[in-house]
This record gives sequence, C-alpha cells and structure tokens, in this order.
Amino acid sequence: MQTFTRKSLLIALVAIIAFTLAACSSGNNKNEPPTNTPPKEETNTPKETEPEPEPAKKDPVELTVGSFGSESEQKSVEDWFAVYQKTHPHVTLKYMALEGDPAATALTMAASGNMPDVVWLSDGHVRTFYEQGIAAPLNDAFDRVGVDLNDVNPAMLSYGSIDGNYYFAPRDLSHMVVFANKTLLEQEGVPMPTDGWTWDQFVDIVKQVTKKNDSGETTQYGVDFNFNWLPNYIAFAQAAGGDYLNRETMKLQFSDPKVIEGLNMYANLIKEGYAFNPFTPSPNTFHEGKAAFYFGVRPHANSIKDAAKAKNFQWDLVTLPVTPVKYAVGSGTSGYAANAKSKHLEEATDFVASLLTPEAHKAFGLAGNAVPLLKSLVSDPYWRNIPEEGKNDDAYVAHPENDVGRDTDVLLPAAAGTKIVGLLGEAFAKYFNGQTSIEDALKSVDEQINALIK
Repeated sequence: MQTFTRKSLLIALVAIIAFTLAACSSGNNKNEPPTNTPPKEETNTPKETEPEPEPAKKDPVELTVGSFGSESEQKSVEDWFAVYQKTHPHVTLKYMALEGDPAATALTMAASGNMPDVVWLSDGHVRTFYEQGIAAPLNDAFDRVGVDLNDVNPAMLSYGSIDGNYYFAPRDLSHMVVFANKTLLEQEGVPMPTDGWTWDQFVDIVKQVTKKNDSGETTQYGVDFNFNWLPNYIAFAQAAGGDYLNRETMKLQFSDPKVIEGLNMYANLIKEGYAFNPFTPSPNTFHEGKAAFYFGVRPHANSIKDAAKAKNFQWDLVTLPVTPVKYAVGSGTSGYAANAKSKHLEEATDFVASLLTPEAHKAFGLAGNAVPLLKSLVSDPYWRNIPEEGKNDDAYVAHPENDVGRDTDVLLPAAAGTKIVGLLGEAFAKYFNGQTSIEDALKSVDEQINALIK
C-alpha cells in the first residue's frame, strides 16, 4: 500500500512540474525569464499625500475707520468688521469718531496726511474725494471678496461709479416714501392710501384735507414735500418725461419745458397753499401734526416716531404716488470709501468692498441703521419693524426699478455738482415769493452751473 502511494505521488509531482513549465513558456512571449512573483493585491489604504502648506502669515495691521461719533454707527461698523475679520485675521479695527460732518473732517485730515484708512461719505462727497485722489478704486477688491454687483441696487451703486471704476460702497437704501399722519386722515374721513396709488389720487387728498383761515393762510397742509432736497428735484424733473441733464453735452437743462412741467407738479401745490412752503417759516409742519403727508426716507422715521408720540398722532408710510408719464423715485445713500494713500491699501479696500457681501451687509444693518440695498436681503426680516412695529416697511423697498440716483453728484465736476441744490433753492424761493418766473429762475441755475462745467 505504501509503495503504491509513493509512485502515485511521484507521477503527480512530475505532471505538475511539466504543466507549470508549459504555462510559463506560453505566457512569456518576450523571451524574458519567467517570474513567479504573485500579482500585487489592491488595497483600500489611501496614498500618503503631502500636507498643504499653511498660508503665509501676514504682519498685523491696524485699520483705522473714521465715521460718526454715534454708538449705533460704531456698533454697525464693529459688527461688519467682525465678518471681515474671518477672512482677514491679521487685521484689527480702530474706530475713530470724527467731529461734525465726518467727510468734511476727513478732507481736512487728508490735507495733513493723516486721514483714516476708511472713511464715511455721503453720496454727495464721492466726486470730491475722487478728484482729490484720496478715494481708492474698489474694482479689484470687489473681485477678491466676491461681490455680486447684480445683487446691488443699481441706483445706489451708481453713486460710487466714475469713469468705469467704483470708489464707494453704499451702506443703505434711502428710497423716497410718503409718511402719513393717519390720525389727521381719519379725522378728515380719508382712508390710509395703499402702495401703488396715483398722483391724481394724491392731489385729491391733499386738496381735501388742506384748511385755510379767513385770511387765506393755511392752517393745515395736505403735504410737506421736504422740498429743497436734491432727490425731490431730480425725481420730479423727470416726472413729465424730461431730463435735467443733457447726456451728450453734460450740461444742465432745468429750464427745459418738460423738466419745468414735472417740477410744477409739486411746485404749484406749494404756490397755491396746499403744500408747506419751506422758504416761509410756519409752525404748521408735519412734525407738529399739522400736515397729512411728508416726503422722506427711512432715516426720517425716528424723528417722525418721536413727533407722533409728542403730538399724539398715529403714523404709517406708503410708496411715492405714481406719476403719469415717468415714475421716478428719488433716492440717496451714504457709505464708506478707502483712503487711496493708506499704507494698508489692500486691507482697506477689501474691508470697504466686503460691505456689499450679504453676511457683512446684514451684520452692519442689524443695529437698525439701514434698509438693505442687496436684493438677496430684501425679504430677510432683520431690518423690519424699526423704529416701530406694524408699519408698511415694504414701501421702503418697493419699485427698485424706478429708483433714480442723483447722477449730477458723480457725472459733473464737484465744483458744479455740489452747488446745484443751493442754487435751485434760491431759484424756487424767488419764484414762490413772486420775484421771478419759474422759467427765468431755472434758466439762471442752468447758466451758473454750466459755466463751471468745462
């Protein structure tokens, strides 16, 4: 039995060796020596990768920001900065409260070379800072921090646009609305108007609620237009289809017949005693509870709330009435610019640009200082119910497509643009006092301003 087993094993071993040699010979067709190395088994062990290099550490930077001395503005800037600091951890903030008009103070500081890295400006200051070479362009910073310009209200954005560059980041949307004394309207049997009302409806109510004494003096006005204000002039100058600025010659044309027709839509109501005359002192103002309507913007709401409490009337707001030919809604804003001579120019421009990103813009507005000018934040409730709950806050952001910027502020030289509102005020004061015709008064404005435009 053992002999049989050994022979069988020997035969089997020989057969295996022969089979193996044959297989190796057939698989090696390159005349290379065969190999018995088994194939490598695949494993799930991840390949070792070199760690990514840490970003280079930047030297610490202290960024100075000059603005109002108010606690609320400082809180807004600090909250905005906290968002910026997430991507710029090497930067710290030093807030500087500037006396009086912060922009005017900043100009004085610039002359001595110590203007803050970032400064507050109103829309009317941008051109002056640009011409003096102290406002830095923001285009590259917009790209670096990811600003979506399509998300920004175009009228507000236009305030910083000069010759293809942006020099200013607006902080809020100041879009004209009509504040209403609801108590006065109710006493006169007039329901509160609703958004979308027309100019004719507005005029009917204004005339209905106006009261005059036996001497013909107005004791209760239908409206206070807040008349001598550039957003008003700009909006009504376009209401009849005219344009106060010749876009080819870049010359003023307030004396154009269509422009005068639009301006007369509200100037005539003043002339006839239905609207408050800002050039003739009177105690019968909206804030005294003696006018039904007041044209203004969100920042006016705080004083209106206080006046309503003091004079015991209820208030609300509604959109600007729709004018028949062109619906133009006056607007304005303020914001921040970077010092073109800053030693920390990239940090300064990035900080200013970041104000137009959603997270930073919302952080700035949480203190209650601003209506958002980013379309993506309009439906966010954070900015509503300020300064008082239950008001028609939708009016502050309605009809953005009809917002018109004060383009004279950025298209004309500062020497001309900054004088327009003052000269218009003088012209209308003379007209309302019967010293001249509106045509001659506005022709004089055109001539004086155009003489300053080269």
